[in-house]
Amino acid sequence: MAPPNRESEMTNNSGFFAPTRRRFIQGTSLAGASLLLPAGLLSGRAQAATPQRGGTLRVAMSPGSTSDTLDPMTYTDSPQFAAGFTLANCLVEIDKDKKPVPELAESWDSSDAFKRWSFKLRSGVTFHNGKTLSAADVVYSLKRHIAKGSTSAAAGLLADIDDIVADGDLTVQITHKTGTPDLPIILGDFHLLIIPEGFTDFANFIGTGPYKLVRFEPGVVLETQRNENYWKPDRAFVDKFDLVFVNDDTAAANALMTGEVQGVSKLNSQIAKRLKAQGSVNLITSEGGSCTNIDMNCQSKLFSDNNARLALKSAIDRKKMVEFVGAGFGAIGNDNPIPPNDPFFNKEIKQREYDPEKAKFYLKKAGLDKLDLSLQVSDAAYSGAVDSAALLQESASKGGINISIKREPSDGYWSNVWLKSEFMVAYFGTRPTPDMMFSVFYKGDAPWNESHWKSEKFDKLLVAGRQTDDFAKRKEIYDEMQQMAHDESGIAIFMLPSIIDAYAPEVQGVEPDGVRTMMGARIAERAWIQA
Repeated sequence: MAPPNRESEMTNNSGFFAPTRRRFIQGTSLAGASLLLPAGLLSGRAQAATPQRGGTLRVAMSPGSTSDTLDPMTYTDSPQFAAGFTLANCLVEIDKDKKPVPELAESWDSSDAFKRWSFKLRSGVTFHNGKTLSAADVVYSLKRHIAKGSTSAAAGLLADIDDIVADGDLTVQITHKTGTPDLPIILGDFHLLIIPEGFTDFANFIGTGPYKLVRFEPGVVLETQRNENYWKPDRAFVDKFDLVFVNDDTAAANALMTGEVQGVSKLNSQIAKRLKAQGSVNLITSEGGSCTNIDMNCQSKLFSDNNARLALKSAIDRKKMVEFVGAGFGAIGNDNPIPPNDPFFNKEIKQREYDPEKAKFYLKKAGLDKLDLSLQVSDAAYSGAVDSAALLQESASKGGINISIKREPSDGYWSNVWLKSEFMVAYFGTRPTPDMMFSVFYKGDAPWNESHWKSEKFDKLLVAGRQTDDFAKRKEIYDEMQQMAHDESGIAIFMLPSIIDAYAPEVQGVEPDGVRTMMGARIAERAWIQA
């Protein structure tokens, strides 16, 4: 949400929020606002058998920040991912079952134990400015992320890429230092969107995606119109797609109820429970798509000793926090980022229980009688984060851990607090494979290593898991890595929340997704409006 001195007005001319967004936001809060439930929305509609074309689809997503950009290297959260997939494509698309399917690359093959890859591009695909897609565009787009000084989170995913070269106009050759069978899935990551060679003007984004940019106001709105030359004949059904950034859950839900938007992402579970009872909207619930966690900086003096980290993990009343924050949606977390619905999930890891005496035991092993902490928190991290911090404060105090809560502004939380804090709340979306999950959030030198945990053994296992496509061998490796994450890392995952999206009855084609909110953040090209 924009800071107090910068709340943008949205007039009828923008097609949004008549009379203004300011009026829409005013007076709504998680603590006290009631939901508006017009009777006209209380009856559902049958799912349309055939997609219809036309109309405007407006959805609200959070968090949004005035510091957001459309440069794929800067993306950190689902609204940015959705903006990217609205405007551009990757070489590979990840489907709802976390499988790679051809997108801008129509086919691929590998050799030399997955070290050499060849990706054949589709012919005739054009960018929004009319330029024809070529291998040079792909090389430029991917190399940006691994160039010297790159701060892209995808740098960790591409760290072992040896070279990316064009072989003619429609073939890209990629060599990998260690080899990995997961490269096609990696190339479906939301950062790896393809842009024209040499392109840098992201305020006027040019892609090959389903919609063209009309207006982007960071933290407020993205307005787009259909790309009349879109190369996918069975996608992009609406004429206009608009993405509104709303950081207040109740405000977003009220916008849905009053018809100002037709979809809301990552709905607050308490609100979802009330809407479910009313039967007023279509709730789409996806499991295993994210982790809600408390991060301890392992390089800090307070958490450099793993015993201190284990003390904190033992002092979390996970069941109570899930009951309160999850409101019946989601499962208890176990400090393991790989979800139970993943084939590589290690089911042998014992569930960590709330045990204040064990917390005291670990504090003693760390040479401490007590531990005084300041927890930085914002509901921008996840819905109900501030309230969950109060629950943690209560449960931890019984284990000798005294927590003061420092509430941070929503706008700027991810740029000012995340990755910089000694002790903070956070969440992250799952990735299609354990290799991607560990490469992004746990590898020692990963840009998004949230807890700054470093383990040489863990990093070696990560490489070993890439060097075979034998499931049993990979399962053994990933089982050990999950156990290490559970036992040693500074990421305390207390909940695996359900991802709850809500849609007006006229929005059709929506379904659960195994990766993230709003159909893998591809809502713009997959949904349609039933007239």
